[in-house]
Amino acid sequence: MSLSRLQLRDFRCFPALELDLASRANLITGDNASGKTSLLEAIFVLSRGRSFRTSRTENLVRHGTDGFLISAQVQDSAGSTSLGLARQGTALEARIGGAPVQSLAELTERLPVQLLDSSAHQLIEGGPRHRRQFLDWGVFHVEPGFLPAWRRYQRALKQRNALLRQRAAESLLKTFEPELALAGTLLDQHRRDYLAVLEPVALAWAERLLGSLDLRFRYLRGWGEGKSLEEALEQGRSRDREQGSTQAGPHRAEIVMEIQGFPAQQQVSRGQQKVLAGALLLAQAAYLRKSRGRQCLLLLDDLAAELDAGHLGRFLELVRETEAQVFITSVEKARLPAWDEARRFHVEHGKIAKWV
Repeated sequence: MSLSRLQLRDFRCFPALELDLASRANLITGDNASGKTSLLEAIFVLSRGRSFRTSRTENLVRHGTDGFLISAQVQDSAGSTSLGLARQGTALEARIGGAPVQSLAELTERLPVQLLDSSAHQLIEGGPRHRRQFLDWGVFHVEPGFLPAWRRYQRALKQRNALLRQRAAESLLKTFEPELALAGTLLDQHRRDYLAVLEPVALAWAERLLGSLDLRFRYLRGWGEGKSLEEALEQGRSRDREQGSTQAGPHRAEIVMEIQGFPAQQQVSRGQQKVLAGALLLAQAAYLRKSRGRQCLLLLDDLAAELDAGHLGRFLELVRETEAQVFITSVEKARLPAWDEARRFHVEHGKIAKWV
């Protein structure tokens, strides 16, 4: 699967843009603040319905306009399909093949995208939220039952938390807990099953990039071992009332990464954290291709900025092994790979041109 064409209108610094893309590698240069990252951001937004740079979609609209449009042609074994996402006023509208979609998750399913940028180290040293998002991206794309379970859980969690804040009667709280426990247990099982098959792949890719690390994962499900989630909710009801929110469940899950028995972030440098995060993302791309026969897009923003020549070269070799379509940005042309099949672009002041 790959993007064959990308069109933007009034997105960030781009008044209008249309690009014909290479199916394997697209290399993008330009000065800082020229629009390189915004180009990757547009692809990310088309896939996820949100940005990796801002939580406010109005910030994506070009100054002086009232909306944006991102559209693309996606090529896969079934042929070509159009994807589109538009913001007009305060509303977002997504389309696949010209038809409106019920949920932005349909875009995410059709266009799997992974990003490696300057914040990639957060996957290693950031809070549990970053690792849950990493895990759930993979589960979503390989396990069809994950999204219904996640939605059921989020709906029941929201209802219970609202009751806790309202100091509702205990009898009313009890009515929501069986549904919360059922959906949460199913969600947890999907995560465990996925992590069990991903872990050996991830460890192998990390070792190829960083050598023997003795890297290990520990999955913490979000409530105590040896008890069911329904028991944990019952036992924690008084505490939850004090906190005003549910303290036990898969929304508090964590993947602990350890090297030689110590927290990974204490054992590797910031640059090595970026390499390790990249190895985990590539492992997910490789596993998605192996398990579902699907390729994802890799967005590598200023990859050379924090990697020495050795790590950069090894990382790019593994990128090619994934057979994913890749978009790589750099300030310097010399730091981009000399791949014959790549298409090369230069961005300047919201305009883009090919270069050889």
